[in-house]
Amino acid sequence: MFGGFGSGKSEGLIKRLVTLMEQDPGISVGHYFPSYKLAKRRGLSGVQAYLKQLGYEYTLNKSDLTITIPALNNGIYYLDTYHDPDAIVSYEIAHGGVDELDTLKKDDAEHAWRKITERVREKTVHACGNTLAVASTTDQGTGGFCFEKWGYGENIGEGYHYIKAGTDSNKFLPKGYVEQIRKNYDPIMADAFIYGGWVSFTKNKVYHFFNRKTHHSDREIREGDRLHIGLDFNIGGTCANVWVIEGNKPIAVDEFISHDTHDFVNNLERYRGHNLTVYPDSSGGNNSTNASATDIEIIENAGYAVDAPDKNPFVRDRVNAMNALFSHNRIAINTDKCPELTHALETQGYNDKNEPEKFNVHPAIDDHNDAAGYFIHQRFPLQRPSAAPRTG
Repeated sequence: MFGGFGSGKSEGLIKRLVTLMEQDPGISVGHYFPSYKLAKRRGLSGVQAYLKQLGYEYTLNKSDLTITIPALNNGIYYLDTYHDPDAIVSYEIAHGGVDELDTLKKDDAEHAWRKITERVREKTVHACGNTLAVASTTDQGTGGFCFEKWGYGENIGEGYHYIKAGTDSNKFLPKGYVEQIRKNYDPIMADAFIYGGWVSFTKNKVYHFFNRKTHHSDREIREGDRLHIGLDFNIGGTCANVWVIEGNKPIAVDEFISHDTHDFVNNLERYRGHNLTVYPDSSGGNNSTNASATDIEIIENAGYAVDAPDKNPFVRDRVNAMNALFSHNRIAINTDKCPELTHALETQGYNDKNEPEKFNVHPAIDDHNDAAGYFIHQRFPLQRPSAAPRTG
């Protein structure tokens, strides 16, 4: 089942798995999520609500995220994650469901699918034997594992049933939910996340909504400006772009390249007198340019504020955040002061793995875009809209 946000994908998996337990009491089923938080918040609460609706009493093991249903011959509903597929071991299930599989890159999704299928081997009397379902949005487009395996549902492999579900098919969603998606995402991704369709990223430039004329600004650094500096660490090509925020709109007003982190700190002297924050590649917390300090510590020890997540966001999330701003004209670039960033935004494409192009020689176009992306994602991240149903 491939559908838009809030189209009932998780709910569909839950009802499918519980129905299979009713048809063959005593079996175990597994429901898999990309993260523990999602398994607990969406999976656990959803299963509990449905079991209460059906009138089933159950026993919950919170530490293992397992639910045992006495009325179904003590059948077990497993909630598990596939962020580490090799850890999915030591139990068997008769039927399974995989939630949001297409949020993973192609190779990772294929690995997770394979490890989960190895668990689906418990004896069952079901006419179809052991079964496994997937319900997901279409995040990876036509270059992902899910599209390669199931495509548009045409000529689908024997034994599979393809369901396409649009967000607007769910009558229980809050008013304005679809409009919220269109507001948050660029038009291409919005259509994918509303209708459950497949998008080809390789046919487009990564930042296909950027236009140097539409998004140009003459804004320059002024006295008293608070500066925000996106930074991508690379020996020989540490790229930085400088931003101001005006009316909740980020504007790139300068850029520079440093040899390494120490040189970057020296280059910050040109902005003496300005309050500034650095938004770096968070891997700089592990990389060291000398024997005593990490890259981020070098910046902090020089007296500058650093705003970085514990780990880097997914590349797709950074790209989507920037494209959303460009498509809604909520971002600007001084193309005269930032020629390298402008060129990078215009030229970066996708490789044969459906990923933004990366280059081994620094500085490169991906370095300038990555630097911008770290800042944008940290300050203007995309949030998937809540699909809580209306009440009252």
